[in-house]
Amino acid sequence: MAATYSAFMTTRFYSPVFNTALFDGPFRIYFSQSYESSALKIYHVLQNQYPELWQNLKVWSQKSKEHIFLLMYPESSDVEMIFCDQSLTPEVFDKSQAVQMEEWDEGLALGLSQPLTDKEVSAQIESIKERLHVWLSGQQQHEITI
Repeated sequence: MAATYSAFMTTRFYSPVFNTALFDGPFRIYFSQSYESSALKIYHVLQNQYPELWQNLKVWSQKSKEHIFLLMYPESSDVEMIFCDQSLTPEVFDKSQAVQMEEWDEGLALGLSQPLTDKEVSAQIESIKERLHVWLSGQQQHEITI
């Protein structure tokens, strides 16, 4: 199902700091305008340095009518608050991950905090790439077994 902005605003993933968004292909990227350079860098690298992954995600999105929501929060504590399910034990939330990931009704939500250095941006991009690759492989495997 294709997500609408109003539907997204009613989820726990939404934050009032999201005053800017970029929609392209499989991605819905939400961020504060003050984080625009980091968000655009992540978008640009994913699209241009990982074209096979980008294309596979595009095909998935077209088939499923779902999207990947890349959500850039101000602080890592914001990401933890949003992605740490309080009904689960604390060990389920992995603080060592640069990017948190969770499936939901409209697709896949990826949460990350505003990177402060180029090294953090690189680590986040690598984490996004790896996690999406593994997740997409699982999606394709699921299609084969159905």
